[in-house]
Amino acid sequence: MCSFRVREKTSDDSTPSETKGYECLCIGSQNLGTRKPIIKIKVVRVSLHRVFTLSDNFLQIFDSDNLQPIPNIKLKNVSTFAISNTSDQHQGGYIDICVSTKRNKIQIYRLDKININLIYEISVQDSFISISMDDHGIIGCSETEYFSYDSLSSNDRRSISSFTSILKLDDPNTTACFTNISPGQYLLNGPNVGVTTSLQGMSQRAPIMFISSPINFIYSHPYLIVLVRDYIHIYSYLDDQLKQEIPLKYCRTLLTMQQENIKNIIVTNKDNIYLLVPLSLEEQIEQLLNSYRLQEALTLAESTCSSIKQRNTNRLVLSTKKRIALIEFTSMNVVRALSLFDDINLDFHEIMTQIPNFLPLNSPWPNIDENLKNQYIQWLNAFCDYMRKKSAEFSRQSDYYPALLKAYLIVKSREIIIEFIQTNSSYIPVDYCKILIDAQHYHATALLYSAHEKHEQAIDIWKKLVSNEYSNDETFPGIWIIAKYILERNIDRSLEFSIATWLLERHEEELALKIFTSKYQSESNNDPFSSKQVINLIKTHPIALVTYLEYAVFKLKLETDEIHTMLVNIYLDQILSKSDIDNEQTRSKLQAFIITSNSYRVQTILNRINQTNRLQREVALLYGKMNKFEQAFRILVDELQDFEYAENYCIALSQGKSSDDRKIVAHVLFKVFLNSLNKYPNEIKTALLRLLCNNEIEFDFIEVLQHLPSHWSLASLSQILLRALRTYSYTQRSTKIESSLIRVQNEKLNIKLRQLKCLNTMINEQRQCKHCLQQFYETSCVIYQDGSQVHVHCAKNYNRN
Repeated sequence: MCSFRVREKTSDDSTPSETKGYECLCIGSQNLGTRKPIIKIKVVRVSLHRVFTLSDNFLQIFDSDNLQPIPNIKLKNVSTFAISNTSDQHQGGYIDICVSTKRNKIQIYRLDKININLIYEISVQDSFISISMDDHGIIGCSETEYFSYDSLSSNDRRSISSFTSILKLDDPNTTACFTNISPGQYLLNGPNVGVTTSLQGMSQRAPIMFISSPINFIYSHPYLIVLVRDYIHIYSYLDDQLKQEIPLKYCRTLLTMQQENIKNIIVTNKDNIYLLVPLSLEEQIEQLLNSYRLQEALTLAESTCSSIKQRNTNRLVLSTKKRIALIEFTSMNVVRALSLFDDINLDFHEIMTQIPNFLPLNSPWPNIDENLKNQYIQWLNAFCDYMRKKSAEFSRQSDYYPALLKAYLIVKSREIIIEFIQTNSSYIPVDYCKILIDAQHYHATALLYSAHEKHEQAIDIWKKLVSNEYSNDETFPGIWIIAKYILERNIDRSLEFSIATWLLERHEEELALKIFTSKYQSESNNDPFSSKQVINLIKTHPIALVTYLEYAVFKLKLETDEIHTMLVNIYLDQILSKSDIDNEQTRSKLQAFIITSNSYRVQTILNRINQTNRLQREVALLYGKMNKFEQAFRILVDELQDFEYAENYCIALSQGKSSDDRKIVAHVLFKVFLNSLNKYPNEIKTALLRLLCNNEIEFDFIEVLQHLPSHWSLASLSQILLRALRTYSYTQRSTKIESSLIRVQNEKLNIKLRQLKCLNTMINEQRQCKHCLQQFYETSCVIYQDGSQVHVHCAKNYNRN
């Protein structure tokens, strides 16, 4: 018996990288002392470091490190043996050995470092030529039949009937052999088939169909290495297909050699010993992926897991799924790719690297021709679907929304992109405006600038859209968006003013006026929106000027004579430029403004109106504004004969005046009516009676009755007399009530004074005056209702102030 060390040769440049060379060095030998060759050998390096040899029906045990025999341990009459596959035994410092003897016995021994002990033995009908043992039981075979022993169900009844026949071979050309697939599962050789079975003789797996009748086979996950005449066949146990055929004549034996994590295969013929070194699973999967056998690669990776739960965490399975998903994605099988992305929770950054021209994110898309456009659309739609599905997980990453935006530029409509930016603009850096402009999404670019408070850049893009410097963006709502943008924000006031000026230049007077009026703050010279600067700007725009002046007067309540006079002059211009029929509305506005405003230059306006004879009523109103009531009423009564208007104007002039002043105005109109009585007797009489009965106008009726014509009948004066009587009675009663109230108030004050005089008030040098906080040097003082005391002169000064 010889011990060899096999090692890989150092490769040189001339050797292809796919070919590996090995060299074999003899490191020890041992003479067994038997007359026949070794027919079976097993090595156990875990824990015990032992070598088991079967030669000339002797089972001998050696130290695997130095090949020295273990003394006093030798078994005779052994036809075959097996080492238990139970790993717990190795960790415990012992192993179980199953031995088949020529005396039709199956013996179970337990070997430790020093001793070997018989545990139990079982009688069988025929001597076994091959045997195997694991946690579940024992399986063996004679030349024509397979037997199993189930240690869990036998209940220690170790007799001939303990072994159960599970398969008989009727074909003498079929070699009886088997191999262990997994604990409790075995593959038995049948007539050109491999039958999977348990110790109970049951299986749910279909047999493997062999191309040639096997001489022997062993299982090395996930492959079945089958020894046939002049060949070694390698079948995949996952799909039962022949994967590889190695020509090798006169093959004799086949056994496994565990080396670290790799199970090497040793094959012998009459001249040589061969070592089959399997590729690692990672290398096998890599080759399958490179040849686009994706499902085989995934099946191979999943075969390393005993449960579905393990597949979700196994590193090899996850990495294989990831590779397959990316390959499928690149090959446009996006549905399959998305399913795998979802299974492994793939980070979206790895998908981005698979899409050409996607990175860097802030770089524009190139010009994609129509042949590639459909391919990009499929990629990016799948990418977007996956991103949205995983939004709860991915949205916390800073480049989630930028990545979606770049994908949207090709697969989504402009409206959706606008909505996306409006919703998520705070998560998208401002430098992405470059790719939006390159994609001609100008309005979207302005919105992104706006979200980052780049107001000038946003407005500049909108202005270019208005001027058609940028075109083909139907999402731009129109020039009004610029005014709306200014109105909704407080940005630099000079920029706001320049935008309003620009709108005015483009004849968008209504939008400009909204900005001028809403941004007004004060009349400061430094404020660009002061009324003076705005008026100077819009002088050339008559309609806008009138609107702004009316806003300044009626809304802002500005009382500057320049603004009021300008508004009156504009009204006059409008009136004088049209016929009298078309001027009614404007004249009504002018007349109302003349009456209510107190800030225009009355004499200037009067001088201008006097240059025409069309505006006599306005002249009368201006005389009234100058307190020349008689001249005003004469124009209304004598020249215009508008008695009702004269009465209403009298009421208007009386607004806000004292009772005496109101009577002065009323008596002036009364006298003008009387002076014109002879001209228009009936009309004036009616107007006089209506005037004197108007409760909104105050008169001194004693004076009125003295000036009324004596020939008027009492019946016509009845209403006037009735009002005079009521007015006199009301005045008398009011005077009496007022006198009574004053008297009551005086009495209350006198009572309070007497009470104060009766009270003793302490005045000393420690008390201080409430106002000057100085001491009192005399007893006279003023006492307030709250009891505080002040000097007499301090109280006088305080009340005077």
